[in-house]
Amino acid sequence: MKKKIIFGIMLLSCIKVVNAASVSVSASSNYVTNGGTVTFYVNINGVAWQLSGYSAGATSGCSFEDADDAKGDHNISKSIPVYCKATSVGQISFTVTGNVTDASDGNAVEVSGSKTVTVQPPRELDANNNLGSLGVEGYKITPAFSADTLEYSVEVPSTVSDVTITGSPASGYASIAGTGKKEVNEGANLFIITVTSETGTPKEYKLTVNVKDDNPIKVKIGEDEYTVMKNAKNIVKPELYEQTTIKINNIDVPAFYNETTNITLVGIKDSKGNVRLAIYDKDKNTYELYEENKSDQMILLIRPINEIKEGYIKSTVKIDDVEYECLKVNEESEYAIIYATNLLTGEDDYYLYDSKENSYVRYSEEQLEPLKNELNKYKDVVKYLVIGLGVIGLLLIISLVTRPKKNKEVIVKEKKNKKEKKEKTNEEDLVVLEPEELKEEKKPSKKKIEVKEDEKVPEEKVVKKSKKQSQKDAIKSVEEATMIIENFEKKVREKELEKQKEEEPEETMYDIFEDDRKRKKRK
Repeated sequence: MKKKIIFGIMLLSCIKVVNAASVSVSASSNYVTNGGTVTFYVNINGVAWQLSGYSAGATSGCSFEDADDAKGDHNISKSIPVYCKATSVGQISFTVTGNVTDASDGNAVEVSGSKTVTVQPPRELDANNNLGSLGVEGYKITPAFSADTLEYSVEVPSTVSDVTITGSPASGYASIAGTGKKEVNEGANLFIITVTSETGTPKEYKLTVNVKDDNPIKVKIGEDEYTVMKNAKNIVKPELYEQTTIKINNIDVPAFYNETTNITLVGIKDSKGNVRLAIYDKDKNTYELYEENKSDQMILLIRPINEIKEGYIKSTVKIDDVEYECLKVNEESEYAIIYATNLLTGEDDYYLYDSKENSYVRYSEEQLEPLKNELNKYKDVVKYLVIGLGVIGLLLIISLVTRPKKNKEVIVKEKKNKKEKKEKTNEEDLVVLEPEELKEEKKPSKKKIEVKEDEKVPEEKVVKKSKKQSQKDAIKSVEEATMIIENFEKKVREKELEKQKEEEPEETMYDIFEDDRKRKKRK
């Protein structure tokens, strides 16, 4: 009996508490970052109320004003939100005062309530992008997981078609991508798990799932070894190809065929699980890596260069991080000529590739013909200039070799007395006999010509005469070279006039005496 009485008292007291008029204030969080917003909640219990609220502290201000009459015979509960923005580090308090009417007695009760939150300085973004855990459900990865180890592998039976990769970031602020259920096929299957920190910096972890292959088809392309894929699940079908099946080593292999180019592609994997496409030649049983190069109007399959064109050298060019053979004018050129198959037309041709614009255009010899003609013209000019300069140099050498060396070849005669010698120049006093005159004088006498002491010419005069003769020879050589160049220029002008006559139907007059008049004028 006592127990029942006690329980009844407790029940009545609880009912009284529930129905009692009241007001309280709560917050969305006890902490807020400076510059952020906190939400205060005014919690009311009563049949009617008249309340007001205000904030204080590190905020731009927020207020509350509400009066309502529930018009019921029992108390109701209501929660009204109030939003406050933090403007500085410190505290924000929110206080509510007023009265609430209790339904039990109809009296208005004075009430009040408040809540305080702390304003913290902005938190620095977390730069942690480490992986906290990694695994494959039902299998053990190798090596054992460590946040600093970036590459792992696991081996599964040949019957497995999918695996579930598990993992989580080390920081609660970081995000993770690459986990979950993944399809696999025979051989190596590479998966990338990426952890991105709150600051936006990614970090990659690699997991290779090796599915046992009891009868692998191994092929070698260059120095690298690949495995032909027997399942098309992870192979992306290229544009312009139709999926089909071919036999390799009596095994059905998924393939892609282009009827226009008669090219067959198969999927291959390297030892790390990277999937690629290869051109398979059934007749030769050979494989070649397949790379598409697309532009707005064509899809090209670049081939090795089979001919070196005049004026170009064999070189290499990188297109989308793949190196190809090409032809260039020089190694620094931004333009390259490549040989490729157009997958839209099936035709093989040369294309001009602009590495700066990453664009292609079909290469044509006709486009460069005017430039080649101009270059050949300048080549001819340079050739004749070199010949002319060579002739001038040769004539200068001959003049230096054949210049007079002995004073005996010069016979000086005194024409007048000493006073006249002083008035006249050394050039007039000196008389140079021609070689024939010397021969005539030497033949009959066969005697040495003796020159008296007072008739001897000073050596300075003889040297001056020899230098002057050398200068004359040099001038003559320059004139001859000039004539050669003028003749060449005349021929070039004649060719240009002939070309103009062919292009223009109107008759043009050419003054054949123009060069003679110019030559006479120069003389």
